[in-house]
Amino acid sequence: MLVKGSKALIIAALLLTTVSTVAGFMVSPGGYLAPLASPPLIGATGGITGSIWIANVSPLCRVPPTTEPAPPYYNQIEVVITPSPSSDLPLTVPVKWVLIGGCAVHGTFKIGLNPGVYSLTITSCYAVHPDHYLGFIPFCPGLPKTVIVESGARTQVDISITTGIY
Repeated sequence: MLVKGSKALIIAALLLTTVSTVAGFMVSPGGYLAPLASPPLIGATGGITGSIWIANVSPLCRVPPTTEPAPPYYNQIEVVITPSPSSDLPLTVPVKWVLIGGCAVHGTFKIGLNPGVYSLTITSCYAVHPDHYLGFIPFCPGLPKTVIVESGARTQVDISITTGIY
């Protein structure tokens, strides 16, 4: 009889814990699910479309220029977008990279966001991802950028990084 009572008590405690956790998800504005359903993404009516150029990545360029997939390590470089004020976690956005003429890489990205002010940088220039730092990018001029997203519109952002390789 004592064993059955203990089982019932354990089940009741687990049920109560589950109910209170779910309630915390629903009522807490910055609650446990904030990173999964961040306010900048919920019902997004605007957004950011961008372009990133990194050049020169090699001292020799092909003439005429050809376009081919970028070396795999460029896939580690993503865009980092932080809402302002930074009450939400930063968002990382993948970038589609291509190598142009063997001497420049070009990346494009797109994300839907709600109206607001955002800070935008790339992972190799962001303190959270120092392992993604590329040795030939000694600094990140003009980053982070402040971006204003308006309702129903896409804001174009262009980033250009010169490596110093000639």
